Amino acid sequence: MRFSGLLVVLVSAAVLAGCGSESAREAGARTAVEESLSTEYDRDWTKCTDNPAPWFIEKEATVFICAAKRNDGRCDWFRATLKNAGWEVVLARPNAGCVLSF
Repeated sequence: MRFSGLLVVLVSAAVLAGCGSESAREAGARTAVEESLSTEYDRDWTKCTDNPAPWFIEKEATVFICAAKRNDGRCDWFRATLKNAGWEVVLARPNAGCVLSF
């Protein structure tokens, strides 16, 4: 009984630690993608991948994949790469879907 209670507490803490938090780099990538979008996109709906966190040790990523929703409901994926001069944003996959699978 004690082990299952401890397991529930640990899993809950891990879920709560990762939910809703956006790293500074992830926010920067999302903002860079939003600023590069034309009027055919809904700028309020842009989602990016998180920093990798294997075994709860977060790494600082320099490349993010962001899904940007078009006004017609489809989504395109953009690659935002952190360079010395700022963010480089390029279209990675047109009509790729709105769910980032990783």
